[in-house]
Amino acid sequence: MSKTWKIILVLSLVLNLSIVFVAYKAVQYRRYLNYWLDRYTQVVDEFSGRKVYAAENTLLESDEPVEERVVFLGTQVTTNWDLEAYFDDWEVVNRGVDSQRVSGYLLRFMPDVVDLAPRAVVVEISSYNFRPQWTVREMQDYVVSMADVARAHGIEPIIGTVIPPRRKGASAGPAIMDSLAFFNDWVRANAETGRWRCADFNAALADEGGYLREELSADLIEPNEAGYKAMAEAVRAVLARLP
Repeated sequence: MSKTWKIILVLSLVLNLSIVFVAYKAVQYRRYLNYWLDRYTQVVDEFSGRKVYAAENTLLESDEPVEERVVFLGTQVTTNWDLEAYFDDWEVVNRGVDSQRVSGYLLRFMPDVVDLAPRAVVVEISSYNFRPQWTVREMQDYVVSMADVARAHGIEPIIGTVIPPRRKGASAGPAIMDSLAFFNDWVRANAETGRWRCADFNAALADEGGYLREELSADLIEPNEAGYKAMAEAVRAVLARLP
């Protein structure tokens, strides 16, 4: 084989390898792009949870206050709560979104609460919001914002104290439990000043050490039927005092 043909063969091989390499990198880039597009979609659409009850909300939207309506806003604790069984004298609307942080509540507060024009909203906050990377001040700001928005629209805000995790197997360390206790005291103190009303879930479900009582729990952070009954009693006591 002549030297010219050898050069042509080598160049052809290099060119083909380059095409294969570029194609491989293009596939990698596309996969990378799709990954971040999915992440963006999750943050924008799924994190807020605004789509979860969009269809149901269109049937309940009202321009006038609905005096017997109460919206329950929260996580899977609210989602799994059979509200009709405990509040048969109220029109209860369940707006729980599993595993959602408090910041997500605020993002869907208008369509899931305000647009439904209830007399009151009960806000349930899960203990998994309390992590070293998420400050108590941040959660306080979200709660204040929701309460202010509710008041501005003639809705009575009822903020629930945080249900603690169960002691057995709980991953919450002393710092987390201290933050949870601080937050709950803050909720109670603001209720005393009239900023909102307080449904004291923590007092109803916690043992003497501040942990979720095992006889009232279904797992490490969620109540069982007896626990839900205790929560309902805490809410009903507040609803009975509404003007």
